[in-house]
Amino acid sequence: MLEVDTIHFSLDGKKILDGISAHFEPGMIHGIIGPNGSGKSTLLKTICRIWEPQSGSIRVNGRDIREIPRKELSTLVTLVPQNTTIGFPVSVFDIVSMGRNPHLGRFEGLRQKDRDIIDQALQQTSISSLKDRNINELSGGEGQLAIIARAIATEASLILLDEPTSELDVRHTLEIVNILFDFRKQSKTILVTIHDLNLARKFCDTISILCDGKLFYSGTPEGAFSAENIKQVFQVKVKEYKQDETVFLDFYE
Repeated sequence: MLEVDTIHFSLDGKKILDGISAHFEPGMIHGIIGPNGSGKSTLLKTICRIWEPQSGSIRVNGRDIREIPRKELSTLVTLVPQNTTIGFPVSVFDIVSMGRNPHLGRFEGLRQKDRDIIDQALQQTSISSLKDRNINELSGGEGQLAIIARAIATEASLILLDEPTSELDVRHTLEIVNILFDFRKQSKTILVTIHDLNLARKFCDTISILCDGKLFYSGTPEGAFSAENIKQVFQVKVKEYKQDETVFLDFYE
């Protein structure tokens, strides 16, 4: 369970999050959508304490994250960032193994248990064959899967993903969606910011819409993509239609 209560956050005098309150249940994929600059990425960064909100509280399983030591918090919450570029040469295995750091003592090396968890994360993301490759030599989709494997290796119950399918081809997008389904089966709490509204409509269990730093809507996908909501938030019109029981959204001015 994740609870966000009246979060305010400003950066360089600009208000980015303005009194956001929401709760997110485990075993569900929670989509977060909104225009560019609406506060989606900032919300994820405050949840994992990259940034501290100026007021309000965030609780994981009833505990205020400010009272949880950062190392312990890293075993509970993990973030898959939007930018997966690494500024130095490093193997996929070493990247994924970083997910075990919060579980290790000071100067402690990987144990067999840790190596087994890393291998399972590589298998779950179907990149075992890439483990010795330099991550910077991989395609965008392969690199994203490596960062998700690192998140899996943390064994965190709360997984935050910032635009994980952005600019990926169809195959890698479907691979990541299937991984999110695996997380849901494991009763993890999944928050994913997503710009592809059709993808959000199809695969997310709940939708939260941010607009100008405020929570505009939180609820079912069916209610989220009403013509009124889309026009007010995105300044476009939407028409919903079905094909083979699948709902599609068509946007136009």
